Amino acid sequence: MFSAAKNSFYLFIAYVYQKGAALFYFIFLARYLGADNFGKYTFAISFMTFFSVFMQFGLFNLLSREIARDKKKLKDYFGNMMFFHIIAGVFILGIAYLFINIADYPQLTRIFVYLSGLMVFLDTLTMCIYRVFRGYLNLKYEAVGVVIHKTVMIILGLLFMKLGLNVVWMILPLVIASLAYFINAIYFLKKKLGIWPLPKLNKGILKNILKIALPFFLAAIFGKIFATADTIILSFLGGDKYVGWYMSAQKIVIAFLLLIAGSINGALYPSFSYWFVRSKEKLRKIFHKGFFYLLFLGIPLVIGIVLLSSQIILFIYGEGYIKARLAMIILACSLPFMFLDYILASLLNACDKQKTNTIVKGVGSLLFILLNIFLVPILFHVGTAISLLVSFVFLVSLEIYFVNKVIGIRVNYLFIKFILIIIAGLTMALAVYFLRNKIHVALSVVTGAMVYGGTSYLLGLVNKNDLIFLKKVFNFKKK
Repeated sequence: MFSAAKNSFYLFIAYVYQKGAALFYFIFLARYLGADNFGKYTFAISFMTFFSVFMQFGLFNLLSREIARDKKKLKDYFGNMMFFHIIAGVFILGIAYLFINIADYPQLTRIFVYLSGLMVFLDTLTMCIYRVFRGYLNLKYEAVGVVIHKTVMIILGLLFMKLGLNVVWMILPLVIASLAYFINAIYFLKKKLGIWPLPKLNKGILKNILKIALPFFLAAIFGKIFATADTIILSFLGGDKYVGWYMSAQKIVIAFLLLIAGSINGALYPSFSYWFVRSKEKLRKIFHKGFFYLLFLGIPLVIGIVLLSSQIILFIYGEGYIKARLAMIILACSLPFMFLDYILASLLNACDKQKTNTIVKGVGSLLFILLNIFLVPILFHVGTAISLLVSFVFLVSLEIYFVNKVIGIRVNYLFIKFILIIIAGLTMALAVYFLRNKIHVALSVVTGAMVYGGTSYLLGLVNKNDLIFLKKVFNFKKK
């Protein structure tokens, strides 16, 4: 009996640490660099993060899905994927180098891009290794790697700030942390599975892998557009200070997205893949519970961030970032839709509907780019936030339509849950609203969480059955 829920808990705790450490670090970094240099820093990371999709070619989800279904595929798939990542990585780094120099960016931005490229290359190889463990439904070792990565980053970063080093050095903690992340992944791969991450080439196998992965690759491109196009377009049409304001708001919102939706999805995706070929009813049950939990966690976050936006920005970043407030509110409203996109896209991919997911992501990405091009020259960073909200509303609407065709969504069940969540959320909102100017922002957050949790329990939103479900739902016996 294998418990993915237990392993998911490991990854969740690691994500809590990861996002907490990253947010803590970027708060200090944003203050240290100032809005203009912080804009250059975050632009460079976004720029290379977009290029990383060509190194990865959508292979990560394919690897974990296929291994979850059949462990015998590990030997043929893993070595060929490592070969592809290395060759593609070197080629893409060269393309990025030429592009950033032709575009005539400032020297500091170019240096940030060069080092971000190295970081992205190392992370690509590392994530390929950890997708092997995800295929085995074992997330514990990835959790350890995440903790090591962020610990190295925060220690070196704070040390560099304490020493008062030039801003050009501030990208190095990320690079060194990625190197530690990579070494850690190799260690676990050899110790636990007895293999080295050695590249090998079998043209027939690699050709077949790339053919199967093509829809994942196209979907990944569109996903990266959602993750990076806003920053890149804002940099071109607005300027570094607007990027700095926008990214300061986005860092807070995305931290919750990756922490909650990322950790839940880490367990759900291989479980979706497993049950798709074994029990459609079990698959349906897991999906509805996951959908509910994401709404349950996402909606109070929106309410809390909207009501406490000014206090959060002043407490975290200071007066220099107060113009990020409206963008933060709009991004917070996008959060539930971004949460649901994770689970909806995962189910489509796990159920061999990756082509459908690719088309949906493509249409959503086109809308996102067009909205940014239209709104950024008018509203700058606020226009970027509006573009994200509208695009995710549209994207999730399409995904729900196609998921309903695959498994049949229990609309009545989710609607009742949604109404109860809103009631609990409004109760929390009243408490936070009357206390926000009377107590510290941290105490407002704690009070709001307690009121929401208590009201949810009284309304029957969460009970013992839910806790038992969380413990057992991902336990399955291989036959």
